[in-house]
Amino acid sequence: MKMIRTLIIVIVALTSVAFADKPPGPDAIRIELNDGKIIYPKSMRRDGDIIRATITIPPAQPGGPVTEGEFGWSVKDVFRLFFPKPAVLDTVPDMIAAGRAEEALKQLDPVIKYFGGFRDAPGSWWPDLVPLQIQSLLVLKREKEAADIADQYGHLGSTDDFKQFTKAFTAVARTRKGEHANALYAYADAIRSTKRPDILGLIAVNKGDSLLALADELKAKHENDKAEVRYEEALLSYMRIAALYPAQRMYLAQATLGAARAYFGFDDFDRALTSIKELRENFAGTPEANATNELEQKIIKRKEQLADPDADKAAKEDKPADPEPAKPDKEEKPNP
Repeated sequence: MKMIRTLIIVIVALTSVAFADKPPGPDAIRIELNDGKIIYPKSMRRDGDIIRATITIPPAQPGGPVTEGEFGWSVKDVFRLFFPKPAVLDTVPDMIAAGRAEEALKQLDPVIKYFGGFRDAPGSWWPDLVPLQIQSLLVLKREKEAADIADQYGHLGSTDDFKQFTKAFTAVARTRKGEHANALYAYADAIRSTKRPDILGLIAVNKGDSLLALADELKAKHENDKAEVRYEEALLSYMRIAALYPAQRMYLAQATLGAARAYFGFDDFDRALTSIKELRENFAGTPEANATNELEQKIIKRKEQLADPDADKAAKEDKPADPEPAKPDKEEKPNP
């Protein structure tokens, strides 16, 4: 009898929580079930495929004690877990863009650990947080750590979205290894597999880097027509960030530097210098802004070569010939 009475109290408690006249505010953590019920737990966690929540149980009789109990729901019965949007989702992209990737990682770490417990449960912010962590590591040139996290991300997630990110990162890894031709095939596959702006932004800037590297190789072989095609493709890939994914600010510095290098490949020095100026003004202190000094020197040297194409030739002709090696005073005879 006591067990039945306790069960009735629990059912009443869950019903009252789900349909309270004055539920908590709109930002309160809650569980929205497929049957329309809404649960406002004190806390919750994921245990395998079960979402477990601690619920306050009202007193059985007026004046009686308030108790708590933990209840579980299968993930497949959950329409959505509601959490307020973590502030780092708005602040970290700007931190990465400003060259503060190390600080971004520190701020992301506790938030990722918390939501990592829910992983890909509907409503979890974990799928949005991990790509920021990976981009921070890529900016810091910590490719091995980024690769390990991307692999874990793809295996822990149960939806196609996670597998799609793994495809994108596989392509990025090839770019970072210098396997640019193979990377392009991987990007073509990855870009068809996702509509997420953060992943498409990751693809755009890194695909641009591979196209730029291939263009530079062709130009070095004096295959200028083919090089120009690749430079144009690279430029268009970089421009996708500002045109199509402007909210993905963490990729803007990389895209701007890439565009400057593509313009330099075209010998369009004015636009290259404009991009350099933009980098220095908007992304001061970033690795990309620091890289502009070397690019600027290349532009100056190239402009001088184009202004006086015979200068190098004349310099080579005026250079004194290397002296012939001195001959010995006496001719040495070979030993018999």
